[in-house]
Amino acid sequence: EQMIPPKTLYQKAEDTLCHLPKRKHIFRMTWKKSLVLAAALVAMCSVTVMAAVSAVQQRMEAMNEQEIEDYFVQIYTSRLGEDHYSRPVTDTEQTRMEELTVSYEQDGVFPEKMLTMIRTSEEYKGTGIAFSKDTSTFFLPDTAMSDEELLQIIDFRHRRDYSLQAMNEKISAGETVFPEEQIRQERESQDTASAARDSLTDHNPEQELTIPYTGDLDIQKIEAGQDCIFLMGKNAVHRLAVGGSDSELFFDDFDTDTLISALYEDKLGNVYLALNEQTGDTDDQTSGATIAGKRYRPSLWILQADGTVSRKVDLASLPLGEYDHISIVRKMVVDEQGYIYLRAAGIPDALLIVLDSQGNYVKKITSDLYTAHDMGGLGIGRDGKVYTQIQTRNQMGIASVNLQNGSLDEIYMDIVPDDTVMLDLIAPGSSTDLVFWGYDGIFTYNLGEVKADCILPAYEAPCRWENTLYCALPDGRIVIGECTEYRTEGEEVFRVPESVCFYYINGTKF
Repeated sequence: EQMIPPKTLYQKAEDTLCHLPKRKHIFRMTWKKSLVLAAALVAMCSVTVMAAVSAVQQRMEAMNEQEIEDYFVQIYTSRLGEDHYSRPVTDTEQTRMEELTVSYEQDGVFPEKMLTMIRTSEEYKGTGIAFSKDTSTFFLPDTAMSDEELLQIIDFRHRRDYSLQAMNEKISAGETVFPEEQIRQERESQDTASAARDSLTDHNPEQELTIPYTGDLDIQKIEAGQDCIFLMGKNAVHRLAVGGSDSELFFDDFDTDTLISALYEDKLGNVYLALNEQTGDTDDQTSGATIAGKRYRPSLWILQADGTVSRKVDLASLPLGEYDHISIVRKMVVDEQGYIYLRAAGIPDALLIVLDSQGNYVKKITSDLYTAHDMGGLGIGRDGKVYTQIQTRNQMGIASVNLQNGSLDEIYMDIVPDDTVMLDLIAPGSSTDLVFWGYDGIFTYNLGEVKADCILPAYEAPCRWENTLYCALPDGRIVIGECTEYRTEGEEVFRVPESVCFYYINGTKF
């Protein structure tokens, strides 16, 4: 039989199957994988259907055509390709759900009520459970879920599973048509809701949001501006309003293929772009980098607030030393005096390179005792000082930078657990001196304390942690951008725009 699932389901199914055995904590339910596999089994085993119809089958067949179509449309119009929970499901709840699933399927133990469907998170009243159609999110109560609530989730998943199977069979048999009009209307309704969210201008550090991206940029990096989020793609920079879903072009006046590796907006609105511009010279190995088989040369562009280029700096020509050649700028900040701090690959004897406000070379920041990883965090704390990630063979920490001496100043070492992989974002917290993003989670830290606090372990995040986009807003919130689908062009990999969703994590936690 011909199956008619959304085109991205097969890859999601394969990805999920590869990762399921490794997960200790499950906070998302990858329903599309289950639906595809279930639909395929129905197609292959249709000639061996058991004569006795189970209680579950009777319950499913009692659904009317409109209910089945509504579940089917929800699958096609969800802005996210996976189910999410509004909070982590406890180990006890997970065990009870597995037990109740057996009772549901084998003993006909059903919920008394149907799961409530809502459009946005604002509609959730904080009691019971509900399912947001737009973002495929189960909103759960703060207290432990009851058997009734768990059964409502189980029942919902079975109904959705059955609806995909039934609709695919009917469409293949010519008994019904693909519901294009209902899907179009549903998407128009989503766009209207997104437009309303785009009008959000109040920076509320307590406001947690889940915002699917509706723009068209293949996003490679994100950075927080003073009042927006900058989205960086190949040959383009977009601006995204805080809390908005669609982005608008800020700058794309590049002469050749250009990769943007770092961005910083100062308090005056000037935007600093660290770039790698493609060149035709593949023999010059003294500076720059080869990316996807193409040679790129590093530079720094300084833009005014309106996007006008005021200065271009050739980073390959900086007087750094005979064996020091910048390949890619990984991190960049600008202090209140206008000094530009760069962390770049290719400078093994320096933690940072410092330029003045015009891009002229000033000095290197060095240390005899500590090194910094190319991807290590760099940021400005609440005290206005520049802080950098530092490490030894066995420990990791941070240090403030002494520009006058070209060295480190205040050093805070061994402040995170020994097995912490990296601190690759340093920013002010809303109620702490600093907040760090790392591969193990999000940490907060007050200067002088013995240890940083891990306030959000990676396994408790609302989305996949690896390969996410992230930045820290001036109000203290952390924004995480998750992508569930990628595409390739030759050796280059791009995020599919419609598969990106932004999560705003409550800044008061930090």
